[in-house]
Amino acid sequence: MIRTRRPLPVLLTAVSLAVTAAACGGGGDDTPGIEESLRPTARDATAGVDNVDGAKASAECAAQVTSLTMYTVAALNDAAKSGKDYMEREHPGLTVTINGSATNYVELVQQLSADRAAGRQADVAVAGFDLLPTFANQLGAQEFSPRLLRASYDQRFVKLGQVDGRQIGIPQQVSVPVLIYNLDVLEAAGVDPATLATTDGVLAAAEKIKATSPDIQPIDLPVGEQFGQWYLSSLANSKDSPVQNADGSPNVDTPAAREAMEFLARVGSYGPQSDSPSQQGLLRFGLQKQTAMVGATVASLAQGLRVLRDMGADGFRAGVAPFPVLPGGTLRPTAGGNALTVLSTDRCQREMAVELVVSLLAPDVVAASTEAVSYLPVDTAAADQLAPFYQEFPELVQFREIGDSLVPAPAWQGARGGEVPTYLSEQVERAMTGGDPATLLREAQTEITRLTS
Repeated sequence: MIRTRRPLPVLLTAVSLAVTAAACGGGGDDTPGIEESLRPTARDATAGVDNVDGAKASAECAAQVTSLTMYTVAALNDAAKSGKDYMEREHPGLTVTINGSATNYVELVQQLSADRAAGRQADVAVAGFDLLPTFANQLGAQEFSPRLLRASYDQRFVKLGQVDGRQIGIPQQVSVPVLIYNLDVLEAAGVDPATLATTDGVLAAAEKIKATSPDIQPIDLPVGEQFGQWYLSSLANSKDSPVQNADGSPNVDTPAAREAMEFLARVGSYGPQSDSPSQQGLLRFGLQKQTAMVGATVASLAQGLRVLRDMGADGFRAGVAPFPVLPGGTLRPTAGGNALTVLSTDRCQREMAVELVVSLLAPDVVAASTEAVSYLPVDTAAADQLAPFYQEFPELVQFREIGDSLVPAPAWQGARGGEVPTYLSEQVERAMTGGDPATLLREAQTEITRLTS
């Protein structure tokens, strides 16, 4: 795997900083610092609460509560500030404090745990999807009824915030894995982009590219930042065989998982795979033109396509496809991203926290966030507002209707469950560098059972 870190041009840095914090739910321990000027949202956004029964705090509670504290990752500070502005304007005398120093979701959980042990107030927090069980079982996240949301909230996403049938979080930003390709290289190789829908088609394309453009690595699927688990999970889902059983136990030693791992091993045979998808993968593909196809998150697409267009004659035509499915499978990608959770246990604090959460899901905030980082918009009114954005990036339109196909992210429980995404990604990396897929998955089944027990 390629692990060398290099300085990035400003535009590509914007892509990297915008997507690493929320790409796949857990984040990584090496997430870079966030530059103030590069944080979403793309513009000032208006937060607020419509007249949904129960979404707005009662007059009694509004009069009692003088402070709220929200925990978020640094990349989402601008969105949080729009909610702070609304709440403090709507409720004179209220102070909303944003604790946004964490660079990833694992670090945020560590902060929350330490502050909770010290008796510090925490009312609202952003949670990576795969960490929702931690919020439910260890951090005291409260159930949140989707009936408190606007009619325009896209209910297809609600399931992504559930733990054991309880609505613990309300999805705020949702991503899926994608495959970006160099259309010029594909055409020179005689590859129809439509054939990239399946893993067999991707491998056939790679062979043609290898024959016609020997100086270009056909494909790069970076596995860092937990993308290895993301690929494996999405591929197994396509055969209706998720890597996690309904009871939370691992389900990785299956025919579908082996087929997925064998595909990933074949990909590794075409050359060194990048470690960081948001930095090295996009750099090698877009600016260095070393690869013909690269795995990424939908959240990187708008900024990535802008980079290529700004390159002018030095750039190339790029296309985007959903991450492929196994032969005979259907598109059922694992969702990445985050949800808003309410941690307040006091009745009035909870009412005010709910109002803050609903305000942060206002269509204008969702739209402004999507303009900055091209997540799937969780609000239909926001999606309508984004019509000019989708005209600028028609490549993104195909993902607008993917909500029905999304599968919730594996949420590994147990004291060491948080280690599983990184471990499983490392097993994918081992397969890509010559390890036997079947052996690696048998090992994974045993190790994940131990970690989650």
